[in-house]
Amino acid sequence: MARYRRFGMGWIVGIGLLLVIAMPLAAQDGGSSAPPLFATNTPPPSAFAPPDAPIDRYALRLWDERTLSNLLLSQVRALRLRDGERQLAIQLLQNELRRRFPSAPSGLDARLELLNAMLLAPRGSVDMRPVVRPYIEYILNQEQPSFGSNLTFDHEGFTLRLTPLQLDNDSRADALIHIQYPTGDDPSPLYVDYVLARVDEAGIYRVLAAPESPAAPFDNIRSVTLERLGDLNSDGLDEVALSVERSDAINRELLIYGYRGGAAVSLVQPGERLLYGEISDWPLSGTTLSVREYRVESAAWQCYGERDVTWSWVSNFYRRPTTQGNFSFQNRLGCLLYGAEPIFAMPVNEAIGTIEELLPLAEPEDAYSAQRANMMLAVLRVLNADISSALEEVNALADQAEPGSWLAGQTSTFQDAANESGMTPLKLCARIEQADEYGACDVNQLLARLFVEQPLRRDEPIEAQVSRLGLSILDQVTLTAVGRLDREAVRFDLGGDDWWAFAPLGRETYTAEKISAPPGYESADAPTLLLVPSPAALNALLAANDPEAALNALETLATRNPGVPLASSAQYMRALSYDLLGDRTAARRAYYELWSDAASSVWGQLAAAHLERR
Repeated sequence: MARYRRFGMGWIVGIGLLLVIAMPLAAQDGGSSAPPLFATNTPPPSAFAPPDAPIDRYALRLWDERTLSNLLLSQVRALRLRDGERQLAIQLLQNELRRRFPSAPSGLDARLELLNAMLLAPRGSVDMRPVVRPYIEYILNQEQPSFGSNLTFDHEGFTLRLTPLQLDNDSRADALIHIQYPTGDDPSPLYVDYVLARVDEAGIYRVLAAPESPAAPFDNIRSVTLERLGDLNSDGLDEVALSVERSDAINRELLIYGYRGGAAVSLVQPGERLLYGEISDWPLSGTTLSVREYRVESAAWQCYGERDVTWSWVSNFYRRPTTQGNFSFQNRLGCLLYGAEPIFAMPVNEAIGTIEELLPLAEPEDAYSAQRANMMLAVLRVLNADISSALEEVNALADQAEPGSWLAGQTSTFQDAANESGMTPLKLCARIEQADEYGACDVNQLLARLFVEQPLRRDEPIEAQVSRLGLSILDQVTLTAVGRLDREAVRFDLGGDDWWAFAPLGRETYTAEKISAPPGYESADAPTLLLVPSPAALNALLAANDPEAALNALETLATRNPGVPLASSAQYMRALSYDLLGDRTAARRAYYELWSDAASSVWGQLAAAHLERR
């Protein structure tokens, strides 16, 4: 437990933090005693108001730590669930604060105020590492725990679990610290982190964490867990391996950190990521690490490829081999069905038999693949004129479906379509396919097979023949090209933009092929109305701290999309990049224009905050 008697005024601040964290957000917002947002002689601009004077009456704001920290605090307090714009704005403000004032907020009171606001923000929406880690260092220097043995203690809602390590060859013990907020066994903690710590020669506790070392939850990082610690490369020193799970990836990432040159550094080959689905072999003593890496082969079937990769400790880093094996399909139902594609191009009975032969191989983890296969079976039975069996199968699947799931959407689409008058098997297939990105039918495979099995004849109008197949034509045009026979191109009423051409290559029949839309019939894609910051621009500014590269990425984005204006977020990034590069004239103009054009947006407000009236 925390030893409060050591804290003096720090104890009062700690109790204050605990009380504020417990207060409802609305109560905090209404009764905050935070310093004014703009701590300068220039009054702040009115909320949501555009500039009230020409640009030559404004200059770039001369920031001090308190003013910029309070601007960040105000944005964190205003953040609400699913407010992606403000979430990005906060990331950019945090980056700017680190560049201008690397230790900010340096005062304990200011740090606690910002930390409290972050803990009240939507879970996983704010990067708390720059605030939590210095605070943990403060706690360590107040508590002065021994690093000589395992130790767990709580402090103002945080749980700290200390594990002894030997990071270098001196006589002092070091530690790995597992940080969690709140205390206890909360299944959805607001903050989980692992940092290295040591005590320097002056007896000062230091938290060591590589800048890229993640905490969870934040953005797409779902969890960070300890995979292994100890001597991980046979060099006689301790290292730490952390496993990072991301919501948008099938592989986890293994991060390996050691203490080198007075800092915590990554021991994975620079420019590489150690990705793995599972660890195959990692000897407790040795210099190799074998993992199984996954790759998506078919998202529709949830089929993954896998390969084994052995990383080796060479020249101070874990390095991947220069040559690597190919990915091979997993022996799972989804991959077996994906390997059997194109299923709807097969004769119907053959397609049904293929699925029915593979379905008994399903394991419990193949539930989605089995559901998709059964939906395809239902559509195939409709094509085989076995309507009652198809409906029976779909109704049984609907009873199993979780609300909002892929299966629920597919079964309800089938049931609704089956009740419509004039519904044909081809139209049903098209409806199922269009209901979801991974809909359980492929109408073009069906048409390709149909036009081979029942080719259209040249001695009868195309429209009359396809009508007997349950199709009608929405658009028809004759295609002429030098050196080719004229072809009739048609678009069917199947809800999509696909076109088929019929060439008179046979003596009595047409040869059908799927084609691109003829000139003048191209699908009008929704125009790009605004250019949002590209991943390259965001990475340059937020990860690489390279505003010049960010400007180049934004310029490239604009060049590739002539005539399309930058979104307010991209305009702000451009203005900030000018500002950080010291181009005061361009920065002032860019901030002023953004403030003028989008005063009511978060970006216009931040632009206004970067200017002050002369």
